[in-house]
Amino acid sequence: MSFFEKSILINCPIEKTFVFHSDTNNLKKITPSFIKAEILKIELPLKLHSDIELAITQFGLLKTVWKIKLTAFDPYTLITDTQVMGPFKKWVHDHCFEDINGKTLMTDRIDYELPFGVFGKIGQILFVKRMIEKQFEFRQKITKEILENS
Repeated sequence: MSFFEKSILINCPIEKTFVFHSDTNNLKKITPSFIKAEILKIELPLKLHSDIELAITQFGLLKTVWKIKLTAFDPYTLITDTQVMGPFKKWVHDHCFEDINGKTLMTDRIDYELPFGVFGKIGQILFVKRMIEKQFEFRQKITKEILENS
């Protein structure tokens, strides 16, 4: 099992940050160029137990269908997406939002595990951990820029 956590303070009210983050139209805006995310199926408005199906293409080569379910949805506080089917053996992603004097502390927490036993662990060390770090560094930076400049 692996764990990733990253936070960013955004000079924007929590309500606006949460609404931006839960608007699936913004997914493409906050996805780095080495990943293409296409929404295949989604239940709107987002709520507890919503199902989402994505087609993810990485580096123009690897295309994966990823099915996730929202296993927690607490407006202005938390969205948790849990993989039902996809590239990971386990993926639970908490999107956390906390008000700090009118600003929003946004935190991504991911508990994940790769398939393929020892080969998955080698892939985690060599590649996957850094890719997740880069992806969420980009997502948080772009979210901050968009929200602070709008």
